[in-house]
Formats: sequence, C-alpha cells, structure tokens
Amino acid sequence: MRDHEAMIDELQHEADALLAAGDYAHALPEFCVLREIRARQDGPYSRKYLANLDDAVRCMCHLQRWSDTEPLAKELYGKYVRTDGPGGPKTVDAAKRYAWALVQLDKTDPAITVYLAVADALWGRGDEDQALAMLGAAVARRQDLCLDTLRNAVDLTRAAQRVHLPVPVGCLTIDGYRAPA
Repeated sequence: MRDHEAMIDELQHEADALLAAGDYAHALPEFCVLREIRARQDGPYSRKYLANLDDAVRCMCHLQRWSDTEPLAKELYGKYVRTDGPGGPKTVDAAKRYAWALVQLDKTDPAITVYLAVADALWGRGDEDQALAMLGAAVARRQDLCLDTLRNAVDLTRAAQRVHLPVPVGCLTIDGYRAPA
C-alpha cells in the first residue's frame, strides 16, 4: 500500500512540475491518470480529484483542445457549484474556462447561460468588478438578454446598458469583458 501511495505522490509531483514549467502536453496525460486514480480511490467530489480535474482542464485550455475541454470543464464547474457555491473563487475560475471553451466551439447560448449565472452570483457576493466582466462577456455576444430570472436582475440590467458596443475583440478574454481603455 505504501508503494502505491508513493507512486501516486511521485506522479503528482511530476505532473505539478510539468504544469509549472508550462509543459502542458506532457502534464495533461499525467493529470488524466491521476484524475482516474483519485476518482476510484477518493471519490469524484474529493479535493484531490477536483484539483487533478482542474489541472487537466487548465492544460487542455492552454493546448486549445476545446472539444476535450468542454465536457471536463462542465463537470468541474458543476461540482464546484455544489461544493463551493455558485460564486466561490474555484467555481468562478472553472466557469471562466467552461464558458471560454463553449465560446471557442461557437456554443453561444450555453456560454451566455454560464456567464450570466456567474455574474449573478458574483454580484450577490459584492464582487461587482468580476460580475461586470462576466456580464459584459454575455452582452458582447448577445445584446437582447433576458435578465429577469436573475436574483440581481435590476442591478445587472443597469450594468449591462453600460457595456460599450460593439466590443473590440481584444476586450473579450477568458476572464470576461474588459472595457476598452
């Protein structure tokens, strides 16, 4: 049993080092193996599993493997919503990667749904800057948004009207909308 744990620890150390060095192509398979091991050993909601899933998604994003990223990012986002809440830092980070993968795959409606859910959660937590970045990303993709179902609909509707359209391409990033300087 100790050898098994030592092997997993060594694989984790290797994968972390590859990620830190920016070697995403070699880190990705190691995180995928770790993810499978953690799912069986610790469960699919364990912190170790979620951390390895998160790192695999990061690698895929860097490698621009959007079709592979989408389902794993969706899983990660959904699990963080349940474990950390809709506006938690890890949830928001996972949502950004998920929405960005959807955007890259031209899946605008699902991406807008993610952006609006995160904007609403962030606004509710008082993080208006990040909420506006997510809201702006949604508005930039579709101006005729219905925000009525959001908890913070009144404030977000007012904020959406301040997004300057059309949005220059450079203002839309994985982190959402950044107003032109």
